[in-house]
Amino acid sequence: MATLKSRNIILLLTSLLSLLHLATSQRTPNENLVLADCGIGLGVNGGSTSREMIYYPGDVWTGNGADTNKPTMMVNVPWSGSYPWGQNGGVSARMPNGDVFTVHINPKIKDPIAAGDAWHMYEMNLPLKCYSYHKDKVYQLDDGKWCSSAYVCNHRGTPTPHVKPSPAPNPGPVPVTPSPPSGGAICDVLNN
Repeated sequence: MATLKSRNIILLLTSLLSLLHLATSQRTPNENLVLADCGIGLGVNGGSTSREMIYYPGDVWTGNGADTNKPTMMVNVPWSGSYPWGQNGGVSARMPNGDVFTVHINPKIKDPIAAGDAWHMYEMNLPLKCYSYHKDKVYQLDDGKWCSSAYVCNHRGTPTPHVKPSPAPNPGPVPVTPSPPSGGAICDVLNN
C-alpha cells in the first residue's frame, strides 16, 4: 500500500513539473502586434480616422513585396484627446478574445528602431519589443479605409522578420601568403 502511495506521489510530481514547464514556456514566439493609424488624411486636420491594434499570430508581411497576411484579431483604440501610441502611462485595449494588450511607446524614436514595449495578459512575463515602423496599406478596414503601421511589436528582434538579409558578397580569391623561409640559402645583397 505504501508503494502505491509513493507511485502516486511521483506521478503527481511529474505531472506538476510538466505543467510548470508549459506555464513558463512561450506559447506565441512569432506573434506580431501592429499599432496602426487608419484613414490617414481623412480625419480632422488631415489626421487619421481611427487607431487600431491589429494582432497577427505569425508574420505581418507574406514576404511577397508589400502583401500582408490576414490578422486574427483587431481592436479600435478610441481617441482620448491625444495620439494613443505616445500617451504618458501607455494605452491598453481588450481584444475580442478577452486578452488585454498594453503598450508604452516613445514617439520620438524613428524607424526602424525599438521605441517601446507591449505586454498582454496571456504572457505578462514575455514583453514584445515595439519598433517604429511606418508602412502604408498594411490592412484595409471593412469601410475601405487603409491602415498604415506606426509600430510593430514582436519577440523577434526586428520589425520585419520576413525580410531575409542579403547574402554576403563573394569575397573573391583568397590572397596567397608566402611561406616563411625554410632555413635554406638566403640571398643577402649587402654581403657581396
